[in-house]
Amino acid sequence: MVSGDGEAVTVPSQLRTGTMRYVELDVDNITLREGPEPDTPPGYARVRVLACGVCATDLHLLRGMVLPPGASYPIRPGHEVAGIVEHVNADDARIAEGDLVVLHPLASCGECPACMRGEDQRCAALRTLGVQDPGGFAEFVVWPASRMLPANGIAPAAAALLADAAATAHNAFRAAKLPRGGALCVFGAGGLGMGALAVARALDPDARLAAVVRTEASAERLKALGVEVHIGLEGAGRALRRKLGAMDAVIDFSDQAGAAAEGVALLRRGGRLVLGSIVDAPLELGISSTFMARELQVVGVYVSNLDDLAAVVELARDGRLDAEAWVSHRLPLEEFERAVEIAQTRPPGTVRVVVECAAQ
Repeated sequence: MVSGDGEAVTVPSQLRTGTMRYVELDVDNITLREGPEPDTPPGYARVRVLACGVCATDLHLLRGMVLPPGASYPIRPGHEVAGIVEHVNADDARIAEGDLVVLHPLASCGECPACMRGEDQRCAALRTLGVQDPGGFAEFVVWPASRMLPANGIAPAAAALLADAAATAHNAFRAAKLPRGGALCVFGAGGLGMGALAVARALDPDARLAAVVRTEASAERLKALGVEVHIGLEGAGRALRRKLGAMDAVIDFSDQAGAAAEGVALLRRGGRLVLGSIVDAPLELGISSTFMARELQVVGVYVSNLDDLAAVVELARDGRLDAEAWVSHRLPLEEFERAVEIAQTRPPGTVRVVVECAAQ
């Protein structure tokens, strides 16, 4: 395990029963290894992983990126995790052995000013599952029991995607501050983009939704959901504005550096641009005095807090959010390299790739 300051800590063995398979990443290198099943230190729970989503962050880790404090290569990735609780070593856990659970990918200290404000995603001592700590592309994982929520009755693949794709989308939707029945445009139709549109529809059935996508296949999928679609980023802001009018909010999950400026072109006076992509290039907003005169607002979002995850779990239980519909590819753990290839190349029809790690 890794402590909040990045130093290794030794914990007593708890219910270690054998060996397991897990994925290890180095820059441009993937290895499927076998090693001991993890210990369950005090305050933690041990989960048999049924599903783990392949996220853009995993692709960034594979390409090589500046790692946060406490993390170093090789990495054991995977932060969108759902599975069955096999052991709980915590007295006050809201989960029990045998529960299907979804893991919130961030472990916070619970004591700093950000945590006390309920902004646990801004904790100064934050640890990330699959970055500082061994992640869920493995047959078993351990994580603080306080950062797990029951997801009984939800399909494991759907529960896994709630952890980030849906919870981060919920955070972005909150940040957009869309008025009831307002107009929202989402850039990108991958997991986060689909999540933002689905969360918006679940929380406000009267919202007027639009999207900017890259391919005809994505366009057809979203049109079937009643979303107005524009294909291609360049000029999308002005084209959609002419067609639909100015938008109250734009959420960008496109991973394209030019999206911010297109979003600015689409917004009404006082509109809000929510930036949620990790982009390996400088962002340009096209800022001029017009930007200030229109009183536009720009806000960044990154991941979510535990309340966001609880909210989307409830939406999934109610049947208002169907994250399983976002799963376009399912592969076993031994085909992790193929799963990454699909997530990188995004053949037509790709939304989210899920790795099924252990027997259900």
